[in-house]
Amino acid sequence: MTGALPMRTIADPGDWRATFVEQVGLVGDDVGLPRTLVRVLGWLVVCEPPYQSAQQIQAGLRLSAGSVSAAVNALARGGLVERVAFPGDRHTYYRIGPDGWKDLMTQRFRAFGEIRRMADRAMAAAGERPDHRLEDMRNFYRWCEELFTDPMDRSSASAGREVRS
Repeated sequence: MTGALPMRTIADPGDWRATFVEQVGLVGDDVGLPRTLVRVLGWLVVCEPPYQSAQQIQAGLRLSAGSVSAAVNALARGGLVERVAFPGDRHTYYRIGPDGWKDLMTQRFRAFGEIRRMADRAMAAAGERPDHRLEDMRNFYRWCEELFTDPMDRSSASAGREVRS
């Protein structure tokens, strides 16, 4: 890949993409996620082309290099975003992975089981008198584990369409 990619920013407030990115950012903020991280995610959902360099994300969202770096690294660790390289181009690009949404949720649901197992170990160590808060926590994560494990297993078989990259 050589030459500059067309740059699209969200400078035009009438652009539906700008509205989407900002609305997603606000929802993320409401649920305790860093607004910048969720704005970067929103951008990667609607940007053209569907892969973006850190510099393109920075310019498109008017964010600092550090904010973009932190966001794409967190999204990549979460399994949602993947890094892409093209022959002859020294930049790293980011895009929503082909199974990114499923990978993100699978990782989160796996954490339910780990948290429940930690609570089980703590309850065993507490002996006869585990604190009700620990028991409530264990029961909640057991419920989450039971609720979400089967639907995620079924989702592979019934995805209904291929994910496009």
